Amino acid sequence: MSNVNERSDVSNGTELKTVSLDALDLVRATQSGSEMDVRVNFPFSPAFPAATGVELEGGHNVVYFELDPGRELSTHTDSPEEIVVCLDGETVDAWVGEATGTIRAGDLTVIPSMAPHGFRNGGAETARFLGFFSDGTTVSEFETSVEPLGEAVLRT
Repeated sequence: MSNVNERSDVSNGTELKTVSLDALDLVRATQSGSEMDVRVNFPFSPAFPAATGVELEGGHNVVYFELDPGRELSTHTDSPEEIVVCLDGETVDAWVGEATGTIRAGDLTVIPSMAPHGFRNGGAETARFLGFFSDGTTVSEFETSVEPLGEAVLRT
């Protein structure tokens, strides 16, 4: 099943691009010696191994990720500002710099550019997120190497 659907309007050259989140090929990303275990995709980034092949023209980027109960997306920084929407999840611990809090499905979190941040799923169900970056290229820096990518600095 394809996860990309494109429809064109020949009369004015516009195109409707849709991607099914449930059909994305997710990459499992982990870090040795940590609770990081996340399934992730940057669907519109040609630099990401499981991208959809559809590129955005508006100077922004998108990430989709999932965290199983007890797992986390460890502390990292992103070059542009990020807006994260929690799609599913009941008790997700979030941190940005020294600030901490709990988010759940339906919550939106704004993360400033280069602010250290992360998420930990403290609930009983898989937490799902959609993040929007304010730049077409995102440079994410983790404290240690992210496997299977083999790098601590990721460019998407």
